[in-house]
Amino acid sequence: MAVVKLLRTVVACPRSRTGEVLENLYRFGEFHVESKEDDKRLEIINELYLRARNLANDLESVVRDLNISVSQGVIDILLKGEKIERQLLTVSGIAELITSLEEEAKKIVETVRTAQQELIEIDKKLQDAERDASTLRMITHLGVDYQVLKKFRHFSVGIYSAQLRDIVEVRKTLSRAFMTHVPIDRNLATLIIITKSGEDEKVDRIAKSLNLKRIEAPEELSCSSFEALEILEKRIAELKERREYLTKLLRGMALNEGQRIYAMREAAFMLRDTLDRLRGRFKRTSLIVGYIPSTKREELSARIGRMAYVEFSDVEPSHHTHGHQEEPPTLISHNWYFDAYRPVTEMQGTPGYFEVDPTPYVSIFFAIFYGIMSADLGQGLILAALGLAIYLRARGNLRSWGKLLMFLGVSSAIVGFMIQEAFGFKLTPVTGTKPIIELLEHHGETATLSRDGVLKLFMIAPLLGFIHVSTGIILGSIKLLKMKEYAEAIFSKWASLAMYVFGLLFVLGFLGAGSFQALFTSASPAPLIGLPSSQVGTIGLYGVLACIFVLLLGKLVAGFVGLGPRLSIISAVGGGLLEVLENIIHFMSNSLSYLRISILLIIHVALMILINTAWHGLGPASLPILIIGNIGVMGLEGTLAFIQTLRLHLYEFFTKFYEGVGKPFTPLRISSRMVEVLFKD
Repeated sequence: MAVVKLLRTVVACPRSRTGEVLENLYRFGEFHVESKEDDKRLEIINELYLRARNLANDLESVVRDLNISVSQGVIDILLKGEKIERQLLTVSGIAELITSLEEEAKKIVETVRTAQQELIEIDKKLQDAERDASTLRMITHLGVDYQVLKKFRHFSVGIYSAQLRDIVEVRKTLSRAFMTHVPIDRNLATLIIITKSGEDEKVDRIAKSLNLKRIEAPEELSCSSFEALEILEKRIAELKERREYLTKLLRGMALNEGQRIYAMREAAFMLRDTLDRLRGRFKRTSLIVGYIPSTKREELSARIGRMAYVEFSDVEPSHHTHGHQEEPPTLISHNWYFDAYRPVTEMQGTPGYFEVDPTPYVSIFFAIFYGIMSADLGQGLILAALGLAIYLRARGNLRSWGKLLMFLGVSSAIVGFMIQEAFGFKLTPVTGTKPIIELLEHHGETATLSRDGVLKLFMIAPLLGFIHVSTGIILGSIKLLKMKEYAEAIFSKWASLAMYVFGLLFVLGFLGAGSFQALFTSASPAPLIGLPSSQVGTIGLYGVLACIFVLLLGKLVAGFVGLGPRLSIISAVGGGLLEVLENIIHFMSNSLSYLRISILLIIHVALMILINTAWHGLGPASLPILIIGNIGVMGLEGTLAFIQTLRLHLYEFFTKFYEGVGKPFTPLRISSRMVEVLFKD
């Protein structure tokens, strides 16, 4: 249950049978296609790719224009459940699938584009009509017909909109003209100015300097102003009614057909991506290169063996393709428990094919660290229930996080039971079980932290760190052995691990002896081990010196015996010295870094002591305080515990062996949380 063994697979067939082979590869599904950028494009697949790409672009524009979204908030999912209905498409082949999607999408795309284009035209017509109506309303406020005013021969008539505060200034400036005004609102008025014929330009020039805006009736409305206004208002009402109808039509499509459209979009995108990786050819023969799980060899041979030549080969680290080291994809297989911790691993990237999958180890250490940091039976069970609710009601990536939260809640509950604590209250009076570590001392009605319990915690945390870091170093050496880098595995990783072990023995001996002077003579027992401190300290000191010697000269010797590249003395010793210094610094900082496990547990206990003082003082009346306090501690401390546990893995564990630069195995199938395509045999 880790990285699945793959076979490199080459499928060669006549170009005339490419379509048939392609259909069967999609039915097979478990085929990861390696794209070949230097190959010429195969016309049959290229045509399908272009159709899938255009289809994906059209559906993407529809999803964007209709503002279709299938995402839900966590609270909404918990209350109502995830509302996504997975669409099932059953077809006999890729060409039929694309044709079916094109036919269905064509109606949708045409409807949306036609409606949106009409909405754009309606908005433009509405803007013009409302502008003209606004002009006519100003004219009709005068109580005269504009068409009658235009018939004057010996006078020039101009109608303007003006601020009421400017009317007096206008009258002073155009004192020889006749004018009257009608207020429209508190600030604006319609002003009519009548002058002698031929003075239009002069009046317009003065009006412009006084910020007056000339009003012209729409030229296409030759009837009276009152009739024209009535016609325009009727037209505006019709345009608004049509706009409302089209808006409701598009909104209804998004509401009723949104999931179907989004599922079609996902299918089109997956088709486009898989077909893009399939494009490539060699003259008259189609060549498809990829990877399959080793257990699927017989199934693929039976499916396409009669129509194509199929060649299988094992994937080796030394295999080279076109001068570059082969980088196969990574197919991970986890059981139900390990899969919950997959999101943690993926934060650092997908493991490479030749790497060790850290997820099984993460599932153990992550649960232990988080459980200790937030140890509480009651709060852990609540977190587990919340995670279970998310897992049952959500889909996709959120479902995985719900499962992770559920297991972390269980680990908190288990450690909480081990220390006999629930919501900060001791369980020993109820269960009759003694805690494995007594963290509280009770003095009457008061409770304080136990000095002995705190010291035990500070001993346990670095020990957990030692096991965690050592596991990382061991996994790093396994990875190097798989890559056949024996010198690096033996004289770097193994030597560093031995130096770490002997260093720990030296520290334990020193702590047991109490001073460096008594290190070689003290008969007092060393912590955790119980052996005399002088023996433990002596073994640790000489072991560290031996490991330093191996780190300095090991790679030089490895070059002479053929286990690694030959290095000069200066290069080997210099590199070894840097590694020794780096080990000393990292081992000290790494071990101290794990003290955060104990510190967060102590903080949790102290916070719960503080909150629970309300119960001792107020009794049942303190329930609101206890509920709010526990919710706050769960939210704040749960987040801090997750962040600190994640940090210990990303910076102290993964750095010892994990690169996370692999590429995931992408099966040749059309399937997502929104859509699944089944190919009929």
